Amino acid sequence: MNEHKDYFKRTALELFVMLMWAEGVFRLLSFSLWSVATVRIVLFTAAAALFITAVCGFLPEKIRRTAVYVIAWIIACFTVVELTMIHYLGNYTSIRGGTGMIGRVLSFAPSFIKAIKPVSWTVLLAPLVLTVYSLIKRQALKADRKTLLWGLAGAVFLDLCGLYTVWGEGVTQPYRYPRFIGQALNEFGVGRFLLRDLMTLTKDEEYELVIDAGEDTDPAEETIPEDTEEPHRIIDDTEWRAASEAEENENIKQLDQWFLSRTVADYNEMTGALRGKNLIYIMIEAFDYMALDPELTPTMWMMKEEGFDFTHHYTPKYSCTTGESEFISLYSLIPESDVCTPNQYRNNDFSEGIFNLFRNQGYATAAFHNWKDEFYERRTLYGNSGCEVYLNYNDVQYTRLFGWPSDYELFEKTMPEYMDEDRFMVLYVTSSMHFPYDADSALGNKYLDEINALHPDYPINVKRYISKAMELDRGFRLLLDTLEEKGILEDTAIVFFADHHPLNTPLSTIADYTTAVDKREGMNMDRTPFVLYAPALGAKKLDGVNSTFDILPTVLNLYDLDYDPRLYLGNDYFDEKEKVVYFTDGSWLSETGEYYASYGQFVPYGEDPGEEYVSRMNNEVQTMFRVSSMVFRNDYFRSRDFVVVPDDSLEDN
Repeated sequence: MNEHKDYFKRTALELFVMLMWAEGVFRLLSFSLWSVATVRIVLFTAAAALFITAVCGFLPEKIRRTAVYVIAWIIACFTVVELTMIHYLGNYTSIRGGTGMIGRVLSFAPSFIKAIKPVSWTVLLAPLVLTVYSLIKRQALKADRKTLLWGLAGAVFLDLCGLYTVWGEGVTQPYRYPRFIGQALNEFGVGRFLLRDLMTLTKDEEYELVIDAGEDTDPAEETIPEDTEEPHRIIDDTEWRAASEAEENENIKQLDQWFLSRTVADYNEMTGALRGKNLIYIMIEAFDYMALDPELTPTMWMMKEEGFDFTHHYTPKYSCTTGESEFISLYSLIPESDVCTPNQYRNNDFSEGIFNLFRNQGYATAAFHNWKDEFYERRTLYGNSGCEVYLNYNDVQYTRLFGWPSDYELFEKTMPEYMDEDRFMVLYVTSSMHFPYDADSALGNKYLDEINALHPDYPINVKRYISKAMELDRGFRLLLDTLEEKGILEDTAIVFFADHHPLNTPLSTIADYTTAVDKREGMNMDRTPFVLYAPALGAKKLDGVNSTFDILPTVLNLYDLDYDPRLYLGNDYFDEKEKVVYFTDGSWLSETGEYYASYGQFVPYGEDPGEEYVSRMNNEVQTMFRVSSMVFRNDYFRSRDFVVVPDDSLEDN
């Protein structure tokens, strides 16, 4: 027996089987099993098996195989985590962006482990079998250096073949910087994604914005349409252009040129419809159509029916779900896909956000949350955005409950903070409806008798979800009653929307118990309620596509605040410009259809607009992501605070 050859042949084959098993199960459960990407993943996996086996072969004999198996187990466990994260929190994760999520997941460790689907455990089958076999059949295997060197050469060759397919398929950008995690996992596999993720931990992607110079106009060249005498929004950019010309930072200069090249959204029939009124801005935890019931949650149902009901609204989930949906609603910028943006950039200047713009108009600004800043550093972020008062769980004596706190109590204990102000703008971030729904909790069990009387056949997790929603609904009733008692209900608008659909809940269950929307169709799992309730406006069903990105621009137009619409990547709902929903993996949705970035597939709603439209939209979406990243990384608004409240002295010309 040539014992000196046994280590490399046997170990490389075993490692390839373990790694390829994990990749195969992951693709089978997540993407299409057979594609060009599958060939690339096989090449990368074979190269990794040869490389790891060869390198470990130079280690002492007693630990070389242990090192190989440890690496295989790490990749297998990471695969299980990815499969669970997409089910548990709605997104894949990365080492680069996982810091903010690690604490969150550890806080719910038992729930997270319970959420691992039985089929996901099969990823560990090959490592488990081969590890047991290796322990039973212990052998002292020696490594031949010449064979190890040949193994390294083979690894390099196979890796180059895999890289050739990266170049040939035009996926070099996501390979160089795997910002869109889902796309990277699909194209390169779990093992290579993990490697690229680690290699870019301290490396920021470099951007160069493509500016359409044809759109760039000088304010002196602006003209007023001759078909109307109505005023138009014309902004004097003289100071901004002068600052840009003197700017030495090339990144900031690029951003100047890009923002200045955008068309200024004009006034429309809804501009100023809520001018001077109070605003209560509410992001609801896990708010979905299952929470709306005319008998069980009558207040929210009434507000939907008697207010502006945006029926085609989407809530894209980013890496930090709640925190980043909130971030989008406050600033209308796209979070970075591979970090927890509100934490990563909490010290930035966000003067273009909703708090500062309302405060500039003389409003008292405040924010309230009934949990700690355990996952998101809101106090710092809000402070850099113009929020004057922020009270969370540590500041208010909420009743301790088994599970999450009461949203009824959130309203009850914080309304005195602002109700007597002349004008106010307040943000609420609720928590009662947070999972788990498959376990006992004070609010999850509180209204089960009422629910059982109407829906005895509902599964227990749906009943607990609705029970939590009923607590919020009673909070809404208290809020409306208090506004009416104060005589200011007619002078107040309430906007409420979701941070995401109910997480850690089978998607099939959400689909089965949602009647308002077919959740199984297209991207509808991220379609959630968005309501603007203002007695002064009345009721209206609004069926156009919109998303969390469009909430802030819509509100700013309704209140006719002093702002520059070019600074926001969403659009005022009532503006004619096409609305685009940006998803974390680079996918997008518009009135025309849906584009799935992980598959490179566009699904039109009606007539296919053609490849030119899809290509243009892809370029536009990529640009939006790049612009946002450059804004964050360069703390853009700290040096451009004068553009937030523009010189609009030309508006009446």
